[in-house]
Order: sequence, then structure tokens, then C-alpha cells
Amino acid sequence: MKEFLNDPNENENLLESPMSEVKPSPIDAVIHVSISDNRMEAYLRVEPPMNGGATPTYKDFEDALIIRKVTYGVKTAKLKSLAAHPIYNTDHLVAEGVKPINGVNGTYAFQFSLEHDCRPKEKPDGTIDYRDLGIVKNVKKGQVLCVITHPTDGSEGTALNGLRLKQIRGKAVPLLSGKNTELSEDGTAIYSKIDGQVEYDGGKISVSETFFLNGDVDNSTGNIKFVGNVLIQGTVLDNFVVEAGGNIEIGGTVGSATLKADGNILLRSGINGSEISCKGNLTSKFIQNCNVFSKGNVTADFIMNSNIKCGNSLIIVGSKGKILGGSCMAGQNITAHAIGSITGLETDLKIGIDPSIFARQQELVKQLPGLEKQIHSLKTLISLLKEYESANRLVPDKKIMFDNAKLSYNKCIELLASNKQELSEINETIKSGHQGRIMCTGTIFPGTKITIGSARMLVTNAMESTSFFYSQGCICQGPVRQVY
Repeated sequence: MKEFLNDPNENENLLESPMSEVKPSPIDAVIHVSISDNRMEAYLRVEPPMNGGATPTYKDFEDALIIRKVTYGVKTAKLKSLAAHPIYNTDHLVAEGVKPINGVNGTYAFQFSLEHDCRPKEKPDGTIDYRDLGIVKNVKKGQVLCVITHPTDGSEGTALNGLRLKQIRGKAVPLLSGKNTELSEDGTAIYSKIDGQVEYDGGKISVSETFFLNGDVDNSTGNIKFVGNVLIQGTVLDNFVVEAGGNIEIGGTVGSATLKADGNILLRSGINGSEISCKGNLTSKFIQNCNVFSKGNVTADFIMNSNIKCGNSLIIVGSKGKILGGSCMAGQNITAHAIGSITGLETDLKIGIDPSIFARQQELVKQLPGLEKQIHSLKTLISLLKEYESANRLVPDKKIMFDNAKLSYNKCIELLASNKQELSEINETIKSGHQGRIMCTGTIFPGTKITIGSARMLVTNAMESTSFFYSQGCICQGPVRQVY
């Protein structure tokens, strides 16, 4: 610091001269680093330098981040840009971590309805079928019941300080495969192992080969159509249909209904006024006013006024087993305690004829006249079109008609010949169908007609414990010999 001089003039000069200016100290730029609450983003804010202070360098930025332990996800290009062209008093995102991506849970989608609303179904023509309530959910073997998507693992994340952040992996779907179902090898689908009814109990998907109804077939259930076995504890009311791809068992009586089964039918009570068809055996307490077709045996306590056709034997069991009226046809034997009635009720029995062969015979007999008529019409059309062809008047449309007519004519001729040959063979089979017996352990009454193969007989007098069989072109009688 300068001192004042002894010379008054000099002192005066000093007092008169301005004081020298004091310059403020330079202040360098100040760097602030802030971290987001989730610690996944780092922001940089720079206060500008003052009084000629130093501007920030790339190294200054790096050091500031290191102090805050920001080592991962640093945006070096951004730092270099800020070092070259500083932008002050603004937050700049200069580092980002990688958030973990959680896995997605596996999903499953049922390929069948879980609803049990039992509402009537609409037919293709727009009308409502009030007996089709959808109570049975049929599925076929190999049918997809559920589609599954696998969970994903997700991916790890990395924090600003370089630490790995674990993700939450997706959860797999529960084990849904139950009875008679299987999971595909890749685990993306559940299949049915059998034909049956699909069920979901809240935990497992199962397929049952038997549809069980603990009650009656009525307006609350609608018709029953099931690909497997059907077990009904109650009765079947009038005008309802029960169809099964397997067996049918009914605990109560069956009214005027329709029963169809690819297997056996067991009626623990009886049936009245119904249509019955099965590919196996039919067993019933009684059969009254029914049309029955069975490829196997028909067994009952008594049959009244019914049309019975069975491929094997008709067996009326018990000491009071009766056949009263109607028509019974069996491929093998007919056995009963009593046949016909004292009033001469007409009862028609046929054996040695397979009902399916007989049905085919009737079908062919009906088809042949129609085929012959069609052939005649095609022949007339072909003759007319030949005249057009000869006159060079066969335009393209008529040429197509001509070709189609000739093709149809040839097919009809072949089909007619084939059907006539088949009918001839069936007739020979029926004529030679002499196997089997009709056995009545009690009384067979007048009015009973017996046919064995091509031989026929009318019972005119009551006979006891008699067996009827074919021999040398006619029907003979003998003592009963039980054959089942």
C-alpha cells in the first residue's frame, strides 16, 4: 500500500489523482449433478462462470458424475457438446440407467364355453329350437380344449452406479390338464384324449366319457346328444331325444321319445311309443308300441304291439315273458314263454334275416324305379341334343348340357346295374337264411305268422312248448331246445 509523501505539492498531486480500480476475482463455472428419485436418470446443470472464470470442460463433467457415482449410461456425446457449447442454468439429461423389464405372466384361453345358461339355440333358418339347450358340451378326441401362452422372463436392468437390477419373471399358468386330457409337447395346448363331455371345476379341465343326469330329461334339460355314454337316473318325457355315441342307460320309464346309441341301450323300467335304434344290444323291462332296430340282441320281459328288428336274437325272459302283436324280426333266434294271445291277435315273427340286410333290400326296391325313370329322361334329352348337333345348332351352353347329360346317363346305367346285382344277392341271402329257431316255452296262439328264410307258416291252433325251425323247404315243429 502506498504512503503519503512529505512534499506538500506531491501530496496535493496525490490527493487530486483518482484512486486505482480494484478488479473482482474470477469465478469459474459451477457444475451441479442431480439424480432422479428412481435413481435411473442423472441431470447436469451448469452455473455460468463470472469475472472471466473458467468454462467447464469434458473432464470437469466426468469428474462431477464420478463424485455422484454415476458410471453407467453416461451420454458422452451430450457431455462433449456441452463442453464445446455450454448451455447454462438448464437441466441436461446426461446419463440413463436401464430399467428392468418384468416378465409377462402366462395366459390360457378355454376353447369351450364355461356358461351353463341352457338357453334355446337358434337354427340356421332363424327359428328357435326350444329342446336344444346345450346342456352337454361334446368334444372329440384330439380337440383343443385350451390354448396356453408361456410366461416371459423379462430382462435385467442396470442402475447408474452399474449395479444389476433384477426383474420379476412372469408366472406360469396353473396345471390345468385333468382326467382324459393331455398337455402338448410344447406346452401350448391341452387336448382331449377321448370323445366325451368337457368340464372345468375351477382347477382342472377334464373330459368324461359318461354324461350323468341325476334327474329327468324334460324342458329343463332339453334333448341329450352326447358323443360318449349317457346315464339318466330319472325318466325321459314325451317328444324328447337322447342320442349317445356310446351306451345309454335310463333308470326311469321312457315316454314317446327317441333313443339312438352307437352302443347298448339299457332301460331299467320300460318304454312306450318310442323310436329306438342301437348298434349294440337293447335290454328293457317292457317294450310297448315302439319301433326298434338293434344290431345285437333285444331282451325284454314282454313286448306288445311293437315293430322289432334285431341282428342277433330276440329273447323274452321270465316265466311270463310274452310277445303280443306286432312284428318281430331276428337274424338268429326268437325265444319267449308266450306268443300271441287267446283272442287271435296278429303277431308276425321272422328269423334268419338280418334286419340291416332287409332294410337295404327295401331301400333298393324303392331306388330302382327312380333310377330307371331318370335314365329314360336322360336318354330323351341326349337324343334331342344329338339332333341339335347334327344340325350344327349345338351352341356352347347346349354343348355343356350334352356332355353333362351323357356323363350322368353313364353313371346312372352303372348304378342301376350295380343295384340290381346287389338286390339279387340280397334276395338269395334272404331265401337261404334258414338258420335259427323260434322257441315258445309256453303257449303260441293262433294268429301268429312265422317266417324262416323263404318258408312261411300260419299258426292255426294253440301249441305248447314248441320249437320252430327250417328243414327241407318248410317250417317244422319240435320240442323246445333253449338256444341263446
